[in-house]
Amino acid sequence: MYSELDNLLSKEVTIDSWYDDGFLIAQDIMNKFSNADWIKLSEEVLNKDLKWQKKLVYCLDNQLIEEELEIISKMLCVKDDELLEMCIDVLRAFDNELGHSYIKMHPEIISEAKKRMSAVDSVTKMMLKSFLMKFSEC
Repeated sequence: MYSELDNLLSKEVTIDSWYDDGFLIAQDIMNKFSNADWIKLSEEVLNKDLKWQKKLVYCLDNQLIEEELEIISKMLCVKDDELLEMCIDVLRAFDNELGHSYIKMHPEIISEAKKRMSAVDSVTKMMLKSFLMKFSEC
C-alpha cells in the first residue's frame, strides 16, 4: 500500500484535482496501511520533496492513529514555514487523549506555535490560536 500512496503523491495533478479527489484516495489508501507500510512511510517521508510532503500532511487526519503523529513530528523538522503551519493545523484535529499526550511529550510544538504568532497573517494566526487553546495546558 505504501507504493500506491507514494505513486499517488508523486503524480503531477492540478490543485483542484488534488483537493477534490486525490486526498480522499490517499486517505483511503492509508486506512488500509499495515504496520510495515507505516514504517516505510516513516523511513521515506523526509526523503521526499516538499510538494509530496504537503500533499501527505493534508491527508493526515485520523485522530486515532499514532503513526500519523510520528509522521507529522518528522515533518515539523523540515525547514519550510508552510509545511510547519500545515502540520500544526493537522495537529488541531488530535484533540483527544492521544493528541494531548503527544503534545505533552513534545512541548517544542507549543513553543514554535507561540513563536510564529507575531509573524503570520490573520488566518494563520487564528489557526495557531485555536491550536494553542486546545493544547497549551498540556
